[in-house]
Amino acid sequence: MKRTILISLIFIALFSCNKDEIYDDGGYAIGTINTYTSVMGVLTYHYEFKVEKKTYRGDKKSGIGNSGGENRMLGRQYLVVYKRTDPNKSDLNFRYPITDEQQFNDLVEGFKDNPPKQ
Repeated sequence: MKRTILISLIFIALFSCNKDEIYDDGGYAIGTINTYTSVMGVLTYHYEFKVEKKTYRGDKKSGIGNSGGENRMLGRQYLVVYKRTDPNKSDLNFRYPITDEQQFNDLVEGFKDNPPKQ
């Protein structure tokens, strides 16, 4: 049990460092959840987003899987923050669900003064 906790903490620390790199000077896009996987109790959502007409894909780990609600997430859209110099590095941010293009544009405008949080 202690070993699992230690491995989890190391994973979180490594993953957080990567996020800092993305959020420091991130670009914004609308990401759509297409599929999910659950392996050994870890739920991962797979999403797509576009930058300058090119489609990118990313993965977002989200806690414990098989709770029964995973299917409700399919097709939902959220803010994606990506590294401007490498859109392959991205984060689907569950704090900012997107319902339409206008809401997305309003969020991006607001981020000029108050950038999104991880």
